Amino acid sequence: MSVVDTTRIRAWYAFNADDIKNEDTYIDCQRLDVGKRVIKYYSEFLFRSDSLIAVWKKKNPRANSMPRFLGNGGKNKDRWSEYEYSDIFITKGKLTEYASMPSSLEKYNSYYTEPYPLQQWKIGTETQTILGYQCQKATCRWRGRDFVAWFTSSIPVKAGPWKFGGLPGLILKLQDTDGLYRFEAVQISSKPFPIHKYDFKNYHSSTREKVWKMQKSFNENYPKAAGLRKVSFDAKGHAIPGEAISKYTPYEPLEKE
Repeated sequence: MSVVDTTRIRAWYAFNADDIKNEDTYIDCQRLDVGKRVIKYYSEFLFRSDSLIAVWKKKNPRANSMPRFLGNGGKNKDRWSEYEYSDIFITKGKLTEYASMPSSLEKYNSYYTEPYPLQQWKIGTETQTILGYQCQKATCRWRGRDFVAWFTSSIPVKAGPWKFGGLPGLILKLQDTDGLYRFEAVQISSKPFPIHKYDFKNYHSSTREKVWKMQKSFNENYPKAAGLRKVSFDAKGHAIPGEAISKYTPYEPLEKE
């Protein structure tokens, strides 16, 4: 990792939490790092796990394998999600997503860049208090879904969770009107922290449309995408690959188009 900036604001968000006071009920805990030059959005759970794995590797230098995940991973820590396994960087009016794909499909790790901000907001008059900050309501329709955001002008940062931003204040709470995706700030700090960036040199340059289609297909039918097959064994115990496995699962992505 390299350090690319220092935070002015760091916000932590509960993603699809059943109880924001209990991390065990989160799909993910996520961080927004806002620096002078760079904004980064990423998984707190994965960052913690990577740090713990680095310590584990130092303590077990001769190990033939290593754990894939350590620490608290919420309610589905063994399940891949593009909202957890993506690092988003925003700088100079451009958003770049580095998309890490599921186990056995890492060869499809990709990145793309698009303009930022992405949403056109309608600011309302309703207010509510979140983490002691008075927040104002804003709405938008974006990529096939309707969203409601609550932002605070007390923190004049035009950013928020995931790819959302462009309002005259930090977005502290956001969800779609179907109730499928929810982000809510659980902590805010103005302490300076380093903003890190991994070495993504093995990620393929792509487009948002291509990455979106891959992520959608991996969610809908991972066995087919990974080329999994049923296996039988002959009399000598040798594995014999059989028919391909396909298991379709209905999936509603945050970005529908």
